[in-house]
Amino acid sequence: MALKPGTINNYNASMAEAMEQAFSANWKSVMGNDVPIPPSNNQMKLMFIANGVVNHLNSNASSFEVITTVDGSVTKTRGTVSNILTNP
Repeated sequence: MALKPGTINNYNASMAEAMEQAFSANWKSVMGNDVPIPPSNNQMKLMFIANGVVNHLNSNASSFEVITTVDGSVTKTRGTVSNILTNP
């Protein structure tokens, strides 16, 4: 599956949507319970459009050739990431 940066017209299941969801999920821990989470709108979505991030990753794909596994073995190959540990 390719990375989907997201646009205003194609936002669902995109990196931008995931970033907006993370923003909302972490809002209260940063801003407190007294400050309401801002509603989603086009200005909010524009902040999360991830075209620059995806373009940068695509332009520097060779950075992802070396993978060190949990057991310490190193592999240099092209492949896909099937699982990313959030709390290694």
